[in-house]
Amino acid sequence: METWKSKKQQGVPRGVCFVGLSMGLVILAGIGCHGSGPTAGVFDVPVDGAELPIIWEKTGIYSRINRPIRLVIHDEAALAQVPIAEVQVDFRTHMLLIAGMGPVLRDDVGIRITRLWREGTRIRVQEQHVYSEAAGPEGIQPASPWTIIAVPRSSLNVEGYSARVPKGLLSDHPGSR
Repeated sequence: METWKSKKQQGVPRGVCFVGLSMGLVILAGIGCHGSGPTAGVFDVPVDGAELPIIWEKTGIYSRINRPIRLVIHDEAALAQVPIAEVQVDFRTHMLLIAGMGPVLRDDVGIRITRLWREGTRIRVQEQHVYSEAAGPEGIQPASPWTIIAVPRSSLNVEGYSARVPKGLLSDHPGSR
């Protein structure tokens, strides 16, 4: 009759089993976390002061945006709440920034996001209001200018931008056309 001690001596020592099992769990956890979940494809600018590239930009003059907004969009569900333009984006690797001026009295103005950079634990954004040099039509020409940019996805907060789409953001108004 064999005893517990003799079986232990014939098998793999407990310490080796523990180390092997631990390494296996770490490897499985790494494989399971890679490429999935809300932070998959996250790109954090490696150094303070470095700029984030603007992948693409889309702008418009007329929208149903009824107030000034600054939004960061991380997924399709949030984008569906702000249907101002058709855009194709892979939210695993990119995020969107949307800036809107809200209703204005002239249709010769616009808004652009010209630069993004990391400052400490946040992303800063530089915007520019654009005015046409050509003389526009006389009188009031209602509009609601907007811009959308795609940038590499980041887990950092974007200063001045909210991830929550406000209720009642879109409505018909003279600048919505």
